[in-house]
Amino acid sequence: MRIGISGAQSVGKTTILNALRSEKIFQDYQICNEVTRRVGSYGLPINEDGTDLTQRLIMQEHIVNTFMYDKFIADRSAWDGFVYSCYLWQHGKISYDTLHFSRDVFMKVQPTYDIQFYIEPEFDIVNDGVRSTNLKFRDEIIRLFEKSIVDYKMNAVILKGSVRERVEQVLIAIEEKNEQSRRIK
Repeated sequence: MRIGISGAQSVGKTTILNALRSEKIFQDYQICNEVTRRVGSYGLPINEDGTDLTQRLIMQEHIVNTFMYDKFIADRSAWDGFVYSCYLWQHGKISYDTLHFSRDVFMKVQPTYDIQFYIEPEFDIVNDGVRSTNLKFRDEIIRLFEKSIVDYKMNAVILKGSVRERVEQVLIAIEEKNEQSRRIK
């Protein structure tokens, strides 16, 4: 099963991913940590300062994840990459060609996810030295996620509540998906 966890910065994606690692059901899953941080670790600008190169590398990482692993949980998905690319294009930071590339990757890769989770912001932004603490930026990213849910008919499971409540919501959604698959067979 391929699972994506998406949302704006500082909503708890990494926290929920880390909590899921200890669940028995995920013992043989590949954990795909957030690719944006990896790209940032190369010394490239991320967040609201992303560039054509940054966005193309991020989207490439999403392609690799989906071709490398049949069972994975990704901290961010191609959906995130596309949403952030939309923001960067609207603000003149990336070219139309890069936006188009991001959209193509999103349209081809995203359907390969079996379950997509979306975390709405419930907490203040925590400065970890990497994520952006710009509230205006986060608000625009949230708006773009919400718009994409409608525009692309995203069938995302929305996670809310404490970490434990979110873990339970993930486990229930996976069990429902597995039950659905068993009925089809």
